[in-house]
Amino acid sequence: MKLLVVGGSEELLETISLILKVRWRELTVLRAAEPSEGLELARREQPDIVMLRLDSPSVDCFDLISQIRSFSNVPLVVLSESGDGVDRIRALEMGADDWISRDCIPMEFIAKVNAILRRCYPHSNNHISCFFNGKLSINYAAHEVCILGKRVHLTPIEHKILYQLARNEGSVVSCTNLLTSVWGSDYEADPEFVKKYICRLRSKIEEDPSNPKIILTERGVGYLYSTSYYHPN
Repeated sequence: MKLLVVGGSEELLETISLILKVRWRELTVLRAAEPSEGLELARREQPDIVMLRLDSPSVDCFDLISQIRSFSNVPLVVLSESGDGVDRIRALEMGADDWISRDCIPMEFIAKVNAILRRCYPHSNNHISCFFNGKLSINYAAHEVCILGKRVHLTPIEHKILYQLARNEGSVVSCTNLLTSVWGSDYEADPEFVKKYICRLRSKIEEDPSNPKIILTERGVGYLYSTSYYHPN
């Protein structure tokens, strides 16, 4: 698991690392002292979860939540010294997934992080490895997609979309089902919203995004993950 912590001291980072490595031994921890650095790392490193230090003088936590949410649905957790209800509600309404206060004991901290990951990556305990003519492989459990052995960086939303299509390989997945599976049953959006993400996904995994061979469109219905296309040797 890859964790990004924005704000806070080296001591805080070490404490979080020691606690979480009890559960996730292969944990990688990234630290950003400044918001700009945090945004850059969130985009480039594609962390599995981001923690923001509310009380850090150099970080406007609420503005940072908004900025990260403009390009990513990565799980966001606010770490705070206080239990201020107003700040907590504001953070959650702006897109944070949870709020963890100072008095949280280590085992509760682990349980909270595990619960957040379970909600945001509901199929993370499953392993799916699909090969597209030996060139495209998907390992959902590791949140990893490779083309010709080279890793392709996808956002959490793009991973979820590709997983839903791949696990239904050869069958059409409707836009409605994609919206429900990826964003939740309460999410309402136009099919054009899904189309936008499909276009982004194609730009990363297709040789020619304008003439897709992996993710096909069934007009008026949805999308299909195809394994029937083969590149000539």
